[in-house]
Amino acid sequence: MREFVLGWHRAFPGDELVVAVRRKHLTSIEMPTGIKLTHTRLAPQALANSLEIPVLAKRLGADVAIAHNYTPLFGKSLVFIHDLLFEEHPEWFSWKERLYFSPMALMAHRAHVVATSSRTESLRIERLHSRLAPVAAVGLGVSTQLARSPAQRPSQLDTVDAFAVSVGRLNRRKNLGVALEGALRSQRITSDRPLVIVGSSGYSGVGAELPPSVRNGINDGRLIFLGHISDAELRWTYENADFLLFLSRDEGFGLPPVESQYFGTPVIASDIAVMREVVGESGVFVDPDSPDAVARAIDKVRLFSLPNDEHPENAWERAAGLMRAAVLRTSGRGQQND
Repeated sequence: MREFVLGWHRAFPGDELVVAVRRKHLTSIEMPTGIKLTHTRLAPQALANSLEIPVLAKRLGADVAIAHNYTPLFGKSLVFIHDLLFEEHPEWFSWKERLYFSPMALMAHRAHVVATSSRTESLRIERLHSRLAPVAAVGLGVSTQLARSPAQRPSQLDTVDAFAVSVGRLNRRKNLGVALEGALRSQRITSDRPLVIVGSSGYSGVGAELPPSVRNGINDGRLIFLGHISDAELRWTYENADFLLFLSRDEGFGLPPVESQYFGTPVIASDIAVMREVVGESGVFVDPDSPDAVARAIDKVRLFSLPNDEHPENAWERAAGLMRAAVLRTSGRGQQND
């Protein structure tokens, strides 16, 4: 949401923006001149968005309240829903997550505009909740903080000269088990050219199911788990990896492949609709259920370096512009909820 706010401010400097953050974060948030800050008191996010944000918006005389995932219960609003994967695949989420996420779509009926990141996800939302159509697909971009960070080699890779990388949370949806099994069956992944796994299990849903062979891969150096790393370390990892292996079973968008391509690293991705959408023709797509197909793709992938020369700020400005346009053309659906 920070990137959306900054992109909106750059693209439409004449618009007055007020950002509401948790009170405890108020002194640590930095915004450019011209963006005002206020604070919320309620928690969690669902409660603050539904009850407190519309009161703040009315008090400030805002034309529209823009919220993430949970819609204000009154007033004109745009809600950006990251995804509704928890509805379509509840087995990937813990019962606590499903309980917390469950009001999301119901609350979205109060919004004047519903937006999401990809066309694939907009079709999912419309399929699951036809009354929310049309859902605006606005896109996402690489974090400007990641793009600006000076590259820094992770200390765990001090002695590693060549490697591939997998980036993502360590949960069942990311399909890490098949990715690792395929890597271990390939000829290219060796102790001299390991697969480096970046990501933690925090806020990850149901944990990843890893094959027994993973222990052998760790012991002989073919697999290296880094856990969470800094933006500077992530940039270095992307820039120096031979390729990214990203076999998620489903995504609302899927940023790691986009980040990898930005830094000029080839992508092997799941052959699913959202990956075809965001990765495009330059990606190598593979059956996410077949370790043998993954191994063949790893052994055959063409290594190249072709960094994206578009600055991430442009992508976020486009996304903000699409949001703004959707608000301006909104018609009667949301007004009946005022």
